[in-house]
Amino acid sequence: METSIRVDQSIPGIRVVTERMPWCHSAAVGIWVGSGSADEGPDEHGAAHFLEHVLFKRTASASGRELSERIDLLGGDLNAYTGREHTCYHVHVPAEGLSDAVAVLSDVVAGGLCHPDDVEIERDVILDELAGRSDDPEDLACELATTAVLGTDPLARPIIGTEESVEHLDADTLTSFRQRILREGNVVVSAAGNIDHDRLVRWISQGPLPGVLGPRESSVSATARVWAPESVVVGEDEDSEQVLFALARRTPARVHSDRAAAQVATAVLGGGLSSRLFQRIREDLGLAYTVYASMDQFRHTGVLSVVAGCPADRAAGLLDELATVVSGMTSSAPCPDEVNRAIGHLTGSIRLGLDDPLSRMTRIGRHLLDRDTIIPVADSMKRLRDVSRDDVVDYWAEESAPWCLAAVGPGMPHGGAAGLINALGR
Repeated sequence: METSIRVDQSIPGIRVVTERMPWCHSAAVGIWVGSGSADEGPDEHGAAHFLEHVLFKRTASASGRELSERIDLLGGDLNAYTGREHTCYHVHVPAEGLSDAVAVLSDVVAGGLCHPDDVEIERDVILDELAGRSDDPEDLACELATTAVLGTDPLARPIIGTEESVEHLDADTLTSFRQRILREGNVVVSAAGNIDHDRLVRWISQGPLPGVLGPRESSVSATARVWAPESVVVGEDEDSEQVLFALARRTPARVHSDRAAAQVATAVLGGGLSSRLFQRIREDLGLAYTVYASMDQFRHTGVLSVVAGCPADRAAGLLDELATVVSGMTSSAPCPDEVNRAIGHLTGSIRLGLDDPLSRMTRIGRHLLDRDTIIPVADSMKRLRDVSRDDVVDYWAEESAPWCLAAVGPGMPHGGAAGLINALGR
């Protein structure tokens, strides 16, 4: 069944994009703000994530409990998440409740208050969230590796902030940050499912959101980005049963001509059940339950991560095998069948999301926010299917960014961890 995508720019400072799925019983709407943790100032570290928490506590017209009751009555879900380059507030409801859901969502984003009492309550919640992340070796290792790779780039900062930064944020700082990011040209409203485009545009235009936007940013100052110039090994000596390794390096930005080859190469390495990492380390040797490769792409760069965890007594063997499999991407280049399976994995993931309004809402919202256009699904899949075995081989051979390694667990990082970096040659 065909969908129709429409974009509206009639509301000053706000772009609205919809994808109608008339067979659906539900609809998802997101209000996207083109600012995340990388846009925070020196005294605002963690503000984007903190703000996302606080705005749900109360608005000028309703308490947090009342907002939750309205969404529960509709049978829907109201939530938000913060990224490094954007924040999304979203709702997913049965289609007949969309009008009320959009009213609640708009009230949260436009009318949410940073009340000092709420800030103190959520401070404790976020500190507890931080403590929980520190107790998760996989999460901690990935964060350490990403920070090492990105150096002084604002992208390197943990989205949630640090214990020190969260302790220092207050209501005035959050209010000021919110006023700075809610500006014309920095907001996209996206929706997918059983929706009427013209009605949504009318609901947004008549709601509170247009009235709270500040003027469009006149100029953007350049940010100094100093990425890791050489390999780094970092880690934490954790008293745990497991050891987690996160190996990372920079990859092409999301608009780079090599991004498709990088995505396919990552999938060959560790993106699916037939990938090299999974087959060798999990299936053949049983060294690790957790083993995969993934890639994040941002405006100016990207990050490839290889993650694996095992009991502490298997750490040395796991490090040796990680070195063998990762370096094998060069010494034993992928064959055409591997590349085809990786492409199938990636294009299948795109197609599996097409039945979900929340997934489609996310796709079109991010495309318009990040690229100023909506790339058709067929074009996205063709870009991947056009990647050849030679493209993958050339990309991997020419990528010169240094590897960085984070090791979390008992006795980490130790000499064996550094040996993995040495084995990769850079």
